[in-house]
Amino acid sequence: MGKLYGIGVGPGDPELLTRKACRLLREADVIFCPVKEAGERSFAYEIVKEQVDEGKAEIVFLVYPMHYHGERLRELWEENAKQIAARLDGGRTGVFVTLGDPAIYSTLMYTFPYVEERGIETEIVPGVPSFCAAAASVKWPLAAWNEELLIAPLRRQDSARLKKLFAEHENVVLMKPSSDRQALLEALEEQGLTDRFALVLYAGTGEERCITDFEELKMAEIPYFSTLIVKRK
Repeated sequence: MGKLYGIGVGPGDPELLTRKACRLLREADVIFCPVKEAGERSFAYEIVKEQVDEGKAEIVFLVYPMHYHGERLRELWEENAKQIAARLDGGRTGVFVTLGDPAIYSTLMYTFPYVEERGIETEIVPGVPSFCAAAASVKWPLAAWNEELLIAPLRRQDSARLKKLFAEHENVVLMKPSSDRQALLEALEEQGLTDRFALVLYAGTGEERCITDFEELKMAEIPYFSTLIVKRK
């Protein structure tokens, strides 16, 4: 029976990898890397590759497309689990690398149940979430004293829900803010939060940038690797 470790590799800075993650990456027989399309580079692997002995470990890229077609996604999760189980046969050790922390909007967690069904032991190794790196970059507390903190994704055509979230919560972390840029701008303006936000792009990488000016935000392109923090106080 093999074993699969799901490792959170953080937002982008290789120095934010945990010591445990580094050790497991060096020891692994197989490294599994998620990609959106076949042939595409894996950002998660780029973060960890200095810790990997490519002469020892097999590098396997698994496709996880960015869509929400339920039945097709389940088929892909199961197919990827079959590939993982086959490569870990005979007691081999595998590492599945995922951005941020595995427990937060991670493709890894959809695959794990199918892997376990095939008799593979699993373990989660936490990583630094992107919103923690973003908060550190702007030197803002995500929550202080007895304040609440909400973490939520921005979905397409989500304007009414987004305005409600901003109105009802003291601190909001908005994941995937590129999903509906217009809804984001409208919600911030309507709720009087145009000076109460920080949008961090590519947190933890050499391309990191922070936007706190609303006029700049209105003109800026918001990439996929972005995190928005909103604080009412």
